[in-house]
Amino acid sequence: MSTPVYITSAAAWIPPAESAKEAVADGRYVAEDFTTNNILCLPVASDEISVPDMAVIAGRRALDRAVDVVGGQVDLIVHASLYHQGRDWGWTSAPYIQRALAITDATSVNVEQCSNGGMVALDMAVAMLEAGRGSSAMVTTADRFAAPTLNRWRGAYGIVGGDGATAMVLSTQSGFARVVAVDSLTDASLEPLWRGSEPFTSAYGEVAHDLRAPKKSYLEEVGKESVLRRCEDALVTLVRSVLKKTGHQIDDFAKILMPNMGHGLMAVQFLKPLGITSERTLMDWGRYTGHMGAGDLIAGVARLVEKKQLSQGDHVLLVSAGGGYSLTAAVLEIESVPEWPEATTDFALPADVTE
Repeated sequence: MSTPVYITSAAAWIPPAESAKEAVADGRYVAEDFTTNNILCLPVASDEISVPDMAVIAGRRALDRAVDVVGGQVDLIVHASLYHQGRDWGWTSAPYIQRALAITDATSVNVEQCSNGGMVALDMAVAMLEAGRGSSAMVTTADRFAAPTLNRWRGAYGIVGGDGATAMVLSTQSGFARVVAVDSLTDASLEPLWRGSEPFTSAYGEVAHDLRAPKKSYLEEVGKESVLRRCEDALVTLVRSVLKKTGHQIDDFAKILMPNMGHGLMAVQFLKPLGITSERTLMDWGRYTGHMGAGDLIAGVARLVEKKQLSQGDHVLLVSAGGGYSLTAAVLEIESVPEWPEATTDFALPADVTE
């Protein structure tokens, strides 16, 4: 990278969690899925806080941690999300977040790339900083998988949705980690996996979202093996490209972060193709968060620093995927491990779950 870009801070806001066992007991969660996914609980936000305000809290925490470098202001805000942000249309949440954080003279934009949204936002922010269009940026994410239009426990195959918000501040001046490389790739042949075979609609609706139906229809059409092969090919192609840029091998990374999906799906979609074990990931922590929409990897970076799971000189690989089929990968080099007294990635667990 011609202009160095650093991660100056990262933070999260995660509400108290609800028990997966209780969800099974009252019929919201299928017992077989509970066993396969190995997700023990899910953070659930109350209706008392809006989704954009969740991002504002995470953003304020990240800005406070970066104040010595950016002074509470950034030149760019990129907000990513997977689900409903509080308005159906004609409004975007990024300017709301900018206004609530009292950030002036900045550009704010929204990104909708499903589970890969946070990493696409990171890619965009790094590119703009490298191009000289500012010296600082902030990426935020926020998602709440609220009923009745979505059942967080059984809305998708191999994925259960945990609520939460994340934020990351980037700067060309300094930070605890340098972004060595970042790249994205889309295999659009897999786009029907998220669309299905139903005709397009002409207006927003209030029907419950069945995230399994599109995948089911496409899998019936082309077969499971075709989908898995193309997903694996796209992932391996992207990771090889990023590693070639940096000169690293997969064994060089102290940690590898991925979306917090069910463990059965993660094994097939990430662990096996990359030839890695779960011990090198944050899958163990992901048992408590579930899939936080667009924010899994930013939350993961904050978690690694807050819990001192990194050392100076370590390298971290971030690999994300989402609808489309969109993938983004990034390589980070840890330059220091900051002292952040508050663990923003800690949250209240249900009585039947212990860390």
